[in-house]
Amino acid sequence: MADNTQIIDLYTELAQNPKKDFGWDKGLVNAKAHGYKQEWIDVIDSKVWEFCAAVGNPFEKAEIKKGDTVLDLGCGAGVDILVSSLLVGDEGKVFGVDITPKMVEIASKHAKEINAKNVKILENSFDNIDLEDECVDIVISNGAINLTSCKESVFAEIYRLLKPDGKIFFADMIDISEPSSCNIEQSSCCSNDGEEDWANCVAGTMKEGELIELIQKAGFKDVVCTGHTHYTTAKTTKGATFKATKATKIVFSELRKAH
Repeated sequence: MADNTQIIDLYTELAQNPKKDFGWDKGLVNAKAHGYKQEWIDVIDSKVWEFCAAVGNPFEKAEIKKGDTVLDLGCGAGVDILVSSLLVGDEGKVFGVDITPKMVEIASKHAKEINAKNVKILENSFDNIDLEDECVDIVISNGAINLTSCKESVFAEIYRLLKPDGKIFFADMIDISEPSSCNIEQSSCCSNDGEEDWANCVAGTMKEGELIELIQKAGFKDVVCTGHTHYTTAKTTKGATFKATKATKIVFSELRKAH
């Protein structure tokens, strides 16, 4: 399972030393390489962009509009939260979730510094978020879902939080290695001997097709990989972007009433 201690330690270090070389791309150069818009870069303070360890651009295909409620899983220091805040406007809401206390603290600070009153940051695990059912229009994430040990639970929680026909747009690392003995039935909750690297987005990655199938099984439709990115954390990983729509589950009793 994922070593949350390793993950929290690494991202606490990033929170405290954003300019440190961790062996993977980050900062404003990284954001520009992923196509983050200049208008966002101009508005958001340059020091915030130092924390940008984006593996892709979830906004490239996102359908976020004024008044929407957006949830960012693995919000880190708040780069994507602040972009979302600009997109939804004062009439919208943005929730950020992270497991690293120091990142929650810094993201809250960054939101306060630009007077983003529509932003709220939560310290929660991704499969047990302190929000009510069907309260979110859009879920985004950037290089964070692969850090979770049981992705079925994460996508079940995303399904719970999304409104009917709500959408998820996320960037994440995928496994591009040769096939292993860990099949689709077990890959999303695979255990390891503790020596694999979870924090650097290696051990928790899944094959592109397996991840798509997992999301479909969670109740989503129109699940698509929208592209691959330049980002890599190891020879066996590559960045990719995905989108999906919450499919309404039809209860049999309701189907009978309709006829």
